[in-house]
Amino acid sequence: MTVTEIRLNLAVMDSADSHTHNGLTEAAGASDQFAWRASAAALFLPALVVAAGYGALLLALVLADRGNGPLARVCMIVLVIGVPLLLAHAGLRLSTTRLALHASYLEVHPGFPARDPVTIPYASVSRATVRRGLSGWITGAGSLVIERESGLPVIVSGLSSPDTAVAKLDAYRDGVHGKRVNATVG
Repeated sequence: MTVTEIRLNLAVMDSADSHTHNGLTEAAGASDQFAWRASAAALFLPALVVAAGYGALLLALVLADRGNGPLARVCMIVLVIGVPLLLAHAGLRLSTTRLALHASYLEVHPGFPARDPVTIPYASVSRATVRRGLSGWITGAGSLVIERESGLPVIVSGLSSPDTAVAKLDAYRDGVHGKRVNATVG
């Protein structure tokens, strides 16, 4: 492999697989682009809670000499099959969820299992809201709901710093396009 090929591969890897710091990174270059990614804590927390719950139940059953019963087998099945699947799903969502503000549109990838990102012109965004569940209140993450004038709303779940994303979307759209996004947090 030549030095040119290595530089080309690094440029491709940097743009496609780079991680943001603390959820918000200003992209280098002339374009005023901002990007947000999913929160690892918010995505992995449910799988860890399931693992801890079933692990504690299995431990209690083993200590009570009921480790060979059907309930213990269910706990083992969940721990051996269910938890790794939940962790894999969380990892795929973490690597695919993103929100990026560009000059004339915003690019949203709601995460796995969605295959392609959604491109939304700023003019068609009617409202942006933040919703939080229990894990969102614990980790500070939330779901960003982008309502469009035409079509279904786009939801980006588990986004880190969603309040900052809504504020930046609001300010960016005000500055660039002179229109206001009605932003609420709930």
